[in-house]
Amino acid sequence: MSSPRFCSECGKPLEAGHRFCTNCGATTSGESDARTALTSDQTVLSNEPAQGLKPQVQAPQVNSNATASTIITPNVNAPSEANTPVLPNLPVSSPETPGFSGTSYSTLPASGNEFYSQSTDADVIPPPPPPDSFISAPQQAPATPYFPPSQQPKGAVPAYAQAPKRSRGCLITSIVLLLVLALGGLGGFYIIRHNTSSVSGQNGNTSSGQQNTLSGNTPTSVATSSSNGNTPGSGGPTIVPLNLKFTYSSVDITVVSVQQASSFSDDTSTPQGGVRVTLMETNSTTNNASFLYSDVVRLIMPDGSINAPSNEKNFAGPDAGISRGNWIDFVVTSQNIDLSKLVLRFGSTTENQINIPLVAGTDLSKYQSKVVSPNSTFQYAGLDWTLTSAIESLSANGKQADAGMVFVTITLKAVNSSANGFSGIPTDYMRLQSGDSKNPPTNDYTFPISVASQSSGTGTITFPITQGGTSFTLLMLAQQSSPPINAASVTFQIQ
Repeated sequence: MSSPRFCSECGKPLEAGHRFCTNCGATTSGESDARTALTSDQTVLSNEPAQGLKPQVQAPQVNSNATASTIITPNVNAPSEANTPVLPNLPVSSPETPGFSGTSYSTLPASGNEFYSQSTDADVIPPPPPPDSFISAPQQAPATPYFPPSQQPKGAVPAYAQAPKRSRGCLITSIVLLLVLALGGLGGFYIIRHNTSSVSGQNGNTSSGQQNTLSGNTPTSVATSSSNGNTPGSGGPTIVPLNLKFTYSSVDITVVSVQQASSFSDDTSTPQGGVRVTLMETNSTTNNASFLYSDVVRLIMPDGSINAPSNEKNFAGPDAGISRGNWIDFVVTSQNIDLSKLVLRFGSTTENQINIPLVAGTDLSKYQSKVVSPNSTFQYAGLDWTLTSAIESLSANGKQADAGMVFVTITLKAVNSSANGFSGIPTDYMRLQSGDSKNPPTNDYTFPISVASQSSGTGTITFPITQGGTSFTLLMLAQQSSPPINAASVTFQIQ
């Protein structure tokens, strides 16, 4: 077995039976690589031109008896004939030595039966020059049946060696699957937590849910406390219904409920948790409430510490004739506090305060108004007077009583049957006495300042008086007038 042959131009292995290298196009015939010897009939080019003659290249003489002829031709990539100088007859030391620098020669067989016909054939396509040949023309070589032109740009990675392209559809599918898994995990967490809350409720930690119907006071999760305590369960914010009623600054207030939560969706002032007190407010008077909740409301903690409000739905008391819902929030970071130990306080330090334990059923009667109807009669300044009613309260005419004081509001009716009219300002001729305290009325009276002859007048007069008394005396002061007016009085009881 013969050893494999290699191309003399590019060094690649030659395939058997091929006359050209499949890599670079060089001839593979062993005879084509043999040195060509000059025959005796060929003319040797002289190294020096003849004297006075233009150097020429003499055509070789063909010997009919020779088996092959040596044809010296310029390379196809050599300069054109118009630009090629005529060479003198030069001595040739070797058939491979070019006649001048920059020109190459090739040796071809004389017979046309092996590679090329002697005559020019238009259908015959010569093999392409070797790749990266320094004498090749810069333009691309024409396509040949041996080596079809490659569509791959030079330096690019072949298609078979490139990494397969990934479809974007796979990426989108992966993202969708991840989202489905994430949502599924959240749903599972919610189910587990919901089941835990249900079990907690069955064990007595939370009772059935209750929705607060007041505007703006509906929590995201509602659970009322159990019968034996107000500690929030694990199911969500605990709401304790209270329904505690009292009056502050002439506004009728109901403490609807109290709750503790980690946060409130409608209040960002308690991000770490707090206590919310829900209220219902009604101002039935003709006076606007003139207080701010931040000034008059406090939450007393079980340890005795006092918290001011952090936020309110409505920061001030309601105007005259307004009925509305409200809530007041307090920052409380202690978790699971006993809400029944909390006390809600209304009233500033200079006012008669109202302390409301946040426990359903708390007795607040001591803060409620007391009403009596004496219907006591007396005469003063020639008129017939009747004290029809008296009310003791902590607030009157939109004001809260000062610390240690209460308001007593009486209703008087005066009938003038005399021929003379009566006129006077209540603050000038009326006083209310209780024990050692004797005080004039406030300016918020409705009793008329004059009662004409043969007419009557009715109205109210409010007196601030020391708290704690049960027996009150209305004093009608003597007046230096013409005719003079004598003093009068009437006593009544408020238990």
